[in-house]
Amino acid sequence: MRVESNAFDFMADIQHCSLLKVARAAGVAASTASLALRGSPLVKAVTTARVKAAAERLGYRADPRVGSLMARIRRAKAAKDRERLAFVWVSATRADTRREWFAQVTFAGAKKRAEELGCALEGFWLHDDGMTAARLEKILVTRGITGVVFSAPLRDMEVTVEWNWWHFAAAIIGNSEFHPSLHRAGHYHYRSMWTAMEKVRAAGCGRPAAILHEPHHRRIHGVHQAAFLANHPLPKQALAMTRFGLPSDEAETRAWLAKVKADALIFVVSPNEKELAWLRTLPGLKQVVTLASPRAELPGIDMREDLVAASAVDLVVAQLHRNERGVPAHPTTLLLEGEWRERAGG
Repeated sequence: MRVESNAFDFMADIQHCSLLKVARAAGVAASTASLALRGSPLVKAVTTARVKAAAERLGYRADPRVGSLMARIRRAKAAKDRERLAFVWVSATRADTRREWFAQVTFAGAKKRAEELGCALEGFWLHDDGMTAARLEKILVTRGITGVVFSAPLRDMEVTVEWNWWHFAAAIIGNSEFHPSLHRAGHYHYRSMWTAMEKVRAAGCGRPAAILHEPHHRRIHGVHQAAFLANHPLPKQALAMTRFGLPSDEAETRAWLAKVKADALIFVVSPNEKELAWLRTLPGLKQVVTLASPRAELPGIDMREDLVAASAVDLVVAQLHRNERGVPAHPTTLLLEGEWRERAGG
């Protein structure tokens, strides 16, 4: 296409020639200069210093328009020629991702955003069918895939992936510990609890209680409880008004709610239908809400897993536009607020 040809000519005018000047001034090839400016370990430290000094002396700066231009070029390509991104499931099998609603929403959000940016997205399972990290790295390199989005773990508290990271621009979904530290997009859990507290207060509830989920509590570094305690209308009683688990023991939970005189109950995960049925019979409990993307007849926070996944794709594509690879020196964490729903889908 003529438009694409012009685009490349334009990009050469604003970017490539400047890089060539830097390379010539430093006495290296343009490819070496590019690697040096990205801090690649493939270039000797003395050479990197010389290239960066030349870039500074010449006033070289990467042009932000190049990223927009590359996005336009990607969208103009035929589907078969589009750049492919990998979506890597780090602790889930194929069966898990077919069964879990969370997994389906996450992948759909990532795929939609990738396509909007002119890329294709392909799923891989790190621990399925004999796959290993080393084998997957080789597969991606062989296929020419350099952009990688890692799913939030369904089970693991920590994930370690040992790769030659200079092959890839990558980002993580979720709040679990990931080694090495990469850019990530996650849900703003602290703000979700804060919002729930504001909502129950607006509904006339002055003694909210919260049932937390211990594995999730550890995964997000306790921010649900922190937000609950910081925003509780009764600070001295707030800690006693939190507990971990689910109300599977009806008698015990009834006794606890009566003891703390709760008039609202916030769940980190949604109770099942049986639990919800008897909770609604409690005369003093005015409101029950959830922070877990409500799919039952409960008000609460929709975490918008699709938008979190889309933001992870944005982080990866932005790195590709800037020609960045490897473990970032200063990883970025992007937190997205959820949306309050009076009912599922509402």
